[in-house]
Amino acid sequence: MNSENGERRFLGWYFKIPVVWRILAGFVLGIFAGLTVGPNILIVEPLGDLMLKLLQMVVLPLIFFAIVVGFGSTSIFEIGNIAKKIFAYYLITTLFAATCAICIAKIFKPGMGVNLSVDGFVSNGGIEVGSTSLSQIFLNLFPDNIVASFAKGSYLQVLIFAMFFGLAISYLRDNKDTRVRDAVRAVYTFCEGGAEIMIKITQGILEYTPIGVFALIAALFAQHGLNIIGGLGRLITACYSGYLFQVIVVYGSLLILSKINIKKFFSKAKDPMLMAFATRSSSATLPLSIKTAEEKMGISRSVCGFTLPLGSQINLDGEAYYQVLSIFFVANAVGIHFTLAQQVLLALVVTIGTTGTAGIAGSGPVMLLAAMNMLGINPEPGTAAAAAFALVLGIDVILDMGRTGINVTGDLAGTTIVAKSEGLIDWERWK
Repeated sequence: MNSENGERRFLGWYFKIPVVWRILAGFVLGIFAGLTVGPNILIVEPLGDLMLKLLQMVVLPLIFFAIVVGFGSTSIFEIGNIAKKIFAYYLITTLFAATCAICIAKIFKPGMGVNLSVDGFVSNGGIEVGSTSLSQIFLNLFPDNIVASFAKGSYLQVLIFAMFFGLAISYLRDNKDTRVRDAVRAVYTFCEGGAEIMIKITQGILEYTPIGVFALIAALFAQHGLNIIGGLGRLITACYSGYLFQVIVVYGSLLILSKINIKKFFSKAKDPMLMAFATRSSSATLPLSIKTAEEKMGISRSVCGFTLPLGSQINLDGEAYYQVLSIFFVANAVGIHFTLAQQVLLALVVTIGTTGTAGIAGSGPVMLLAAMNMLGINPEPGTAAAAAFALVLGIDVILDMGRTGINVTGDLAGTTIVAKSEGLIDWERWK
């Protein structure tokens, strides 16, 4: 017992540091170790391979349970005008963000110059899109046998099935037949419990992630040196350019079209925006967002009490930019060029994936890994794609601050627009 307590005290300093900062520290130390030790550091590479295997282990069950809970949590029969409007806003802005990110990727070309090999571009046994038509890709979204899709690791087919499963739960959970209603709610409760279990396992794996990032980055820099640094700078620049575009152009245009003073809006919204940027958590910022909407913007609680919590779960415009640009980074780093069909698939995958898995701690890297697999980029241990994926993980904290700020800003903008359309804003607060 004493030895257990001693071990906890010994490791206590490690667990007290937020995991994102530990990952960043592992990234920096990995660069230093790789450059100074050289090829001898390759002995630690299996520690990085273990991290990849653990992340891949949780992706499929996490996707299934999270998507089911995400789509099944709101009863279809309870959706009124406010819900319909905010759902449409969240879906359209996220899809638009994913599309804009593809355009930005073509301008900045993140990952170009990193010059890793193409070893990581292998099929995951799921959807092969390299030489297929758009119609074939669409048909391949739907599984013939969902058990086989799980067994083969067909991430996208599992995601689509989970979406239909969750929508069916949403439709049936208020069924007039007591037997059906109770049975469906029992299934939903089971999936909710499964989601919580997978989140807990994922959080545990994330505690190990800094060690895995250190090992992969050290091995990468020992082999390739400083030639890969420029690609990371392009990725950061591309992401923040997308974030700014979404705030200024997209949200600004929507507010102007709704005849809302954008200068006053951003003046009132600045506190939640800054808190989201600093904490990197939409959930932690939610109480301040609701308070700001009510007290500073004069928005009725009947609106912001529904739209803001919902947005923190399903509205991830910043995440859409992050995932699309990070995938382009990996693809450019390993020498892969996406076809038009793949780009359309990428936008759809990111839109559906972010909508269903927001609010899960550590979901960014996990869903990025899943999206890569859906496009046929499988970061198996020892491949170039695995090394590029580790590079993105290393700077995730930098990208996370911006994307969380965008997510919260989008929630507030959508809430304000919907509230105005329903006549539920006290304009005296805007004078």
